Amino acid sequence: MTHHHDIGAGSGSRAGPARDAARVLETLRHDAVTALGGVLSGFWSAIEEQVRLAALARHDYMVAQEERMAVLELNQRALELATRFRKAIETEFDQWLADRPAPPVADGLSLMSEGELEVHLAAQQIVELMDHQFLHPLAALNDRLDALAARLGIEGVHANPLRPEVPVLAFMRLFKADELPAGLRAMVFNQFDKRLPGILAEVYARANASLDAAGIGPGAVSQQPQPQARPVVHAAAPARSRRHDAAGESWVPDGGVVAHAEPESHVTTGGTDAPAYGPLSAGLMDVLAAHGHAPAGAAAPRGYRDLVREQLHQWRERRAHDMAPDAGADGAGGPVLGMSQLLSVARMLQGDDPAPFARALVGDDRRRLGDVIRDELLRGLRELGVDTEQTPLSREDEDAIDLVGILFQALFDANDLLQQARDIYGRLVMPYLKVALTDDSMFNQRAHPARRLLDAVTEACDGNVGDTPQDRDLLDQAGRVVDRVVDEYESDQAVFELAAGELRERLDQQRRRADVAERRAAEAIHGRERLQQARRSVDDMVASRLSERRLTAAVAFFLDRHWRHHLTQTWLRDGPDSARHLAAIGIGDAMVQVDFDAAHALGTAVADELLALQVPLAECYSSCGLDANAARDAVARIIAALALPDTPRSVHAPQSSEVEDEAPDPAVRLAGGHDALDFDPTIAARMRQLRVGQWLRLVDDNGRESAARVAWISPLTQRLLIVNRRGIRRMVVSPEELAALVGAGRAVVRAVDAPFDEAMKQLWQQLNAANDPAGDAATA
Repeated sequence: MTHHHDIGAGSGSRAGPARDAARVLETLRHDAVTALGGVLSGFWSAIEEQVRLAALARHDYMVAQEERMAVLELNQRALELATRFRKAIETEFDQWLADRPAPPVADGLSLMSEGELEVHLAAQQIVELMDHQFLHPLAALNDRLDALAARLGIEGVHANPLRPEVPVLAFMRLFKADELPAGLRAMVFNQFDKRLPGILAEVYARANASLDAAGIGPGAVSQQPQPQARPVVHAAAPARSRRHDAAGESWVPDGGVVAHAEPESHVTTGGTDAPAYGPLSAGLMDVLAAHGHAPAGAAAPRGYRDLVREQLHQWRERRAHDMAPDAGADGAGGPVLGMSQLLSVARMLQGDDPAPFARALVGDDRRRLGDVIRDELLRGLRELGVDTEQTPLSREDEDAIDLVGILFQALFDANDLLQQARDIYGRLVMPYLKVALTDDSMFNQRAHPARRLLDAVTEACDGNVGDTPQDRDLLDQAGRVVDRVVDEYESDQAVFELAAGELRERLDQQRRRADVAERRAAEAIHGRERLQQARRSVDDMVASRLSERRLTAAVAFFLDRHWRHHLTQTWLRDGPDSARHLAAIGIGDAMVQVDFDAAHALGTAVADELLALQVPLAECYSSCGLDANAARDAVARIIAALALPDTPRSVHAPQSSEVEDEAPDPAVRLAGGHDALDFDPTIAARMRQLRVGQWLRLVDDNGRESAARVAWISPLTQRLLIVNRRGIRRMVVSPEELAALVGAGRAVVRAVDAPFDEAMKQLWQQLNAANDPAGDAATA
């Protein structure tokens, strides 16, 4: 089945290292297949129990019976399914070792049934989450497998046989989608999603440790005799950001260039990568690391949930101590309010007037949004006859309230949200509180349906003033899906999924329109810049021919008007280095020479030159829009002026340029003053390294941030077209002007995550700042 027995047989000088590497690979293979095979250990028994419990709550007997029969059949085939699963993983190792790509999928272009599509989407979602969760150990393992391949003498580009895609696709292909009823399908993939991360973490830790212990890694490859180096390219490896070039002077903006560039190094302990936090954004992981919560040492890191809740508890205790020094902890030492009572009040408030929450979001109410939510809940409880003094909220419920309050406030502050958005957000507060009370995975699962909806709503409302029919329609659509969530959400999160999908479809439509608008804006700017550049080039040419030369008025007029226009047209249509443009330049030079020869009474030369210029002059006048009669009259005036040597001649000043430079955007004038821009040349040099797609944060006069993006960079002037999330133009700035904005604190160049991820970063930073004793001492 494997090919490692033949490796190294061809060369005695490297047979030993190759045999050692082959043994390491076999150990790696055996450990991985054994561990991953454990995913299905007891799997179907657990699913069968879930089906049994679900059947008790179902009202549809036929559906419950269908699911029960399907899972019984799968349980009977458990051994067969486990064998096929392990075989698929072994096949990946065979393909890696045999230096051949995976076989093509035969039905890649065939139509999928609804069930097949759901299975593929579920698998794709799990792969994306696992890739993000195990970013660092996977990157380290990719490098070590490259070194192992070089040690074994195999070449080519290989996909890591232990990448998350391998077990996920192996599992997906165990059964046909039609074998799984819809409800059972969700149970099966949810169970697989729960089991896989823990086992993958062990597999990656053991694989990295084994390879490192064998001296196989990027730093150890060069110490061993080896064949020709194998290119270090991975099919599924994340791109890395090189922060320094050979001179050490390259710059990368905070969060990476353009998209989410990943860290340069991996935090390892004894050659084993520490497990990642989970499916968090790269930006949030950077924030956690900056505050000392990145994996370090030999101990495994605490979960993200525990870290945030610990910070919440400290933050709340400090606030309680500041407001009432004798106040105790939330719900400590006594009975607390039951979840069912709290959810009943939240359900009652879900359809009430959201004005209290909207006022807190915009700052009309000086209380924190979390305090407003808490007060509204307590008011509702008292109306139901609950003594809130005797039965306070539990600590977990307090956590959910504060998390939702800080999250919504952070979302509102970090985006350009206007009046209609304020009302939309206010209506969403209670539904999201209910989600947080019952399912706090919303705060660290990027694919959570409630999270996807809030991202879509924010993108629809960010900077949207409704000044076009499309923008108004988008706002109305956001309002409609939010109304549906408020009206229909009880406990089924499918409401969020449907609402998010509907709004995302509308956003995609507008995104396509925005792409067209961006291209048109870029073309308009580029056309204006080309015209300006052409006219500046032509101005210099005309000025050089007229400067300090005594010419007849007719020739000077021709050069300053008709020749100028002809030069501009050939520059724009054919380019400055084209034969036609160079020929147009020759016409002007020939006219200068004719005038010079006429001044020196060289009649024969003048006559010959004018005859030779008949066709070029006709083309010149034609490009200026003159008809045949007007062109003949113009030529006749030139001939009359050149006919007599004593025709008056003088130095003529060229006309002023018709095109002025585009006025800078108001934000740039504010940043640089009215006279000149004040910018740091180092920052300006960094701005020139930005690329299309790079995200920024723009800060308005009130200190509110909004997301922006570089949509286009002029190839002529390097000016940047900056648009908002929806592709609407915000400004067009040069690198120097953008550097002035950065220096004035009006722009921050960094990667921008999805709105929810950005809000979670703000939440974490806010809690850390509030709990930092050093910060308190500094502000005391």
